[in-house]
Formats: sequence, C-alpha cells, structure tokens
Amino acid sequence: MKKLKTKLLAVAIGLAIGLPAQSETLFQDKFLGNPGFSDQDEYNGLKLAANDSITPDIKSSTTEDASSTNNGQPSLAEMSQKANNPLSDVWIGLVQNDYSIINGDAVNGDRKVNSLKIQPVMPIPLFNGKWNLIIRPIFNILSLPVKSSAGSLLSASPSDIRSDSGLGALASDPYGRSWGMGDPVLLTLLGPNRNDGFIWGAGISQIFPLATDDIFGQGKYQIGPAALAVSLGNESGGLGLKNWNIGVLAQQWWSVAGDHNRADTSHMNIQYFINWRLNETSLIGMTPNITVNWEADSGQQVSFPVGLGYIGMFKLGPMPVKWGIEVQKYIVSPNNVGMDWNIKFFIAPITLNPFK
Repeated sequence: MKKLKTKLLAVAIGLAIGLPAQSETLFQDKFLGNPGFSDQDEYNGLKLAANDSITPDIKSSTTEDASSTNNGQPSLAEMSQKANNPLSDVWIGLVQNDYSIINGDAVNGDRKVNSLKIQPVMPIPLFNGKWNLIIRPIFNILSLPVKSSAGSLLSASPSDIRSDSGLGALASDPYGRSWGMGDPVLLTLLGPNRNDGFIWGAGISQIFPLATDDIFGQGKYQIGPAALAVSLGNESGGLGLKNWNIGVLAQQWWSVAGDHNRADTSHMNIQYFINWRLNETSLIGMTPNITVNWEADSGQQVSFPVGLGYIGMFKLGPMPVKWGIEVQKYIVSPNNVGMDWNIKFFIAPITLNPFK
C-alpha cells in the first residue's frame, strides 16, 4: 500500500510547473498533493498549480543609448520604465522558460521539469488613456518526468488500480518523459496608467481545462480575483525608496466546473518582486512565485522561493528587448513532492501600443 501510494504521489511531478499558470504559474506552481490523500490508503488524484508571473522589471544598456531618442520615438530608458510597470500601456511579448528540480519523500531522487510560457501582455487604453485594461493570456508548454499515460491515474480510485493490471503497472512505474500543453490562464487587470510611484490594479484570473492530456492539467474551469500593488521607482544607483521596484501580484482560483472525476481546486499564486535599479535599464533582485494549495494537508500547502537575478535591456534593430535570468531556491516546500530549485530565463520584445 505504502509503496503504491508513494508511486502515485510521484505522478504529481507532472503537475508542478503548470500552475500558473501559471499562474502567471503554479505552477506550479507546484507539485501539490490531492486534498484527499490523507484520507485514504492510496493516492487517487493530484492538483495542478498554475504558475504565473507578472511581467518582470527591466533595464540595461549604456547610458548614452538609454537616454537618446530617434525620430521622436521613446528612448530606451523610457521604454524600460514602461516595461517595469505591469500596468503600462506598451505591449510586451514575454517568453519565459523555467527549469525546475523537484524532490521529496515520495520521489525517487531528483526529477526535472521544464516549463515554457508564452505570455503576451496587451493593454487596451480606456478613458482617454488614463486607465489601462491589461489582457494577459498564458500558454504553458510542459516537459514532465512522467509518462503521459499516467494521466489515467488521476481519476482512478485505489480499487480501480488494484483490479486493473494495466493501471497497477503504471502506478508502480509512472516515470518517463512527456511533452504537452497545460491549462491556459487568462489574467485581466484594470488600473490607472502611471509610469512611477504607487501603482495598483484589480481584475479577474481564469484557468481553462484545455490541457492536451490529463497529466498536464487539472480538468477544471477555475476563476477568481486578482490584485496588483506596486511601488515603482524613478531613480537609480542609490538606496532610497525611489531606487527600488517593489510589488506583488496575487491570484486566487476556485474550480466551478469541469470533470467531476477530478479533484476540486482552491489555490493561490502570489508573485512578489524586489528589484534594485542599478541604472536606467538594469535591475538586480528577484521575482519569485509563492503558491498555496488550500486543499492540501496542513503543513503541505505552501511553496515559498527566494531568488537572485539580473534584468536588462537591449535593442534588436529599432525594437527594445527586455531579458532576464534568475536562480531561485525554495525555502518552504511540501515534504512529499516539492520544488527545490528553479532557473528562470525570459526574453520580451517591447512595442508601442497599436491602440494609441
């Protein structure tokens, strides 16, 4: 029994980084156990966290390039400041890759997960440009250390697994490698259009059960509130508050429809960022995602990472491009199956808003 339970729990590896969406993760984000796990001898489901992340802060290149303008176009420094703002009016084509290591009592050694997230950020100006409606879909392509057929275990009961030799064999050895798309996330935020100071926004976040296979998603339509609060600086190189970008984006989801054989969900993704403005286009700091699975057992609900990274900026022809790299360590994680390390890299071309 215990061995079978351990193997089934290890299938949760496959759901780690999907949260989030995804979130915006869930990512996990991440590797969260089924709430019913503690109430039965066998593990009969798992949860996907949607890993999201808000648009990371930016800044780098030479002072001369950052300060110059060409033909009346915004300078690199101006575009960098706009791109630092999650509620800015510029469009950003964010592509982010997370390479994660998981382990735990129910995992044989370290297992690797890769998540490639495509996250276009598309603000629409409202009220003569004084407010922005941010539309941010998140598409998550996952590489998981389990067989894709392990998804059939998610809706199976312990008695089903014991009576079906095929399911039993799969439960005893779920490990492999599979690729697929996770549940997409749609984040919408509304807030004032400002370039610095205190910035806030509120909206709705949704997760759609459109994963290409059961192992990549939660099988539930989920919806909940989202809120953003940011203190955005406009100076660099010093230590005062105006030399820092500090903020948080919180998203909460509850399942309201979907596959009745899959577990109900209630989980949260909180991305916080603390970045020091090295110069007009460069940042040093961190942008991790905290995930909370409210359905998990006490003491197994929270994954909390810290990190250190660099965010910069360059030009590709006339187009500003934001990029960054960050290493993250999880200081709190579920014991059975949890995140240990994550390496994040992103690149994000920036363009002016076509609606302005």
